[in-house]
Amino acid sequence: MRAEQAKRRANGDVRQLGLGLGVYVEVTSGGGGQEYGAVTVHDDGSATIAVGTSGHGQGHPTSFSMLVSDALGIPMDQITFVQSDTALVPRGGGTGGSRSLQVGGNAVNLAAGAVLRRARDLAANLLEANVDDVMLAEGGGLGVRGVPTATVSWSELAVAAQADGGPLEAALDFQQADGTFPFGAHLSVVEVDTETGFVKPLRHLAVDDCGRILNPLIVQGQQHGGMAQGIAQALWEQFVYDEDGNPQTGTLVDYTIPTAADLPPLQTANTETPTPLNPLGAKGIGESATIGSTPAVQNAVVDALAGHLGVRHIDMPCTPQRVWSAISAARSGTLPALWREPPAALADLPVRTSRASGGEAI
Repeated sequence: MRAEQAKRRANGDVRQLGLGLGVYVEVTSGGGGQEYGAVTVHDDGSATIAVGTSGHGQGHPTSFSMLVSDALGIPMDQITFVQSDTALVPRGGGTGGSRSLQVGGNAVNLAAGAVLRRARDLAANLLEANVDDVMLAEGGGLGVRGVPTATVSWSELAVAAQADGGPLEAALDFQQADGTFPFGAHLSVVEVDTETGFVKPLRHLAVDDCGRILNPLIVQGQQHGGMAQGIAQALWEQFVYDEDGNPQTGTLVDYTIPTAADLPPLQTANTETPTPLNPLGAKGIGESATIGSTPAVQNAVVDALAGHLGVRHIDMPCTPQRVWSAISAARSGTLPALWREPPAALADLPVRTSRASGGEAI
């Protein structure tokens, strides 16, 4: 790409190539937090999950059901997901800060583990076996290691639990001590028309680390959505007002949300660095690509114009008007200085001192 960029610059092509990098570290579930999770196995062998986070398209029913299915061996189509109903979910912190899997998911996972422990005790009694020999059976339910015919279904276990004093369920709160820190790098390739200022994104590559990945397809979907949002912030989306403060972009006709046709091919990859702060090793992914993509695209636009024109900055969004104005200023030698003095109001701000630094001003 750099060779192609150099070729276009040498030829004075109208459409110049730009490459931009955005490297980030973010915090998710800031401060840690607590979340409620519950798992109940019913008399028909199905299960219900109740959790205090509330999804709206991120894939919570799929992800949380995967955890329970993996722990108990109950098929996902026999698992019901409950959220947002205060008659059924007694408490919860809701969704925000990419916290759901790392806090709510761990609560559900631990609840499923508690259900399994009780079920193993019940199965050991029903099958007259040592509890250490009770394990998930291939056909569903629990069985005895080395004895394929000695099995008991989840339906039978749920009925036995009722007779033993109560439903086969567990409800608990998972507490995470602190936030986690996803990180990554995004690379953007754009083409800038130096006659019109129009920017066309050509490629976008993302490498994001959200800790242990539970569902690769959902993670990739979160990356794609985040990249679309971040690219749009860098190039198109803005709220515009007239001289009297009236909004001029108050509908989706005026506010330029991109379509799939406006976006480049999106390439994703992941590294996995599990966090030690929760048993799943999970961090957040919902906001990662929105953070890495925006500066990568803006840097790419500037890179297309920096080497031969001297443009060092363009305010976001990099609209054709702003890009064309920067090119015109560069060609006429009237680019503004990069440094701007801070507002005078900053001179009157109180100065804080830090005891850790021996009382020095910070």
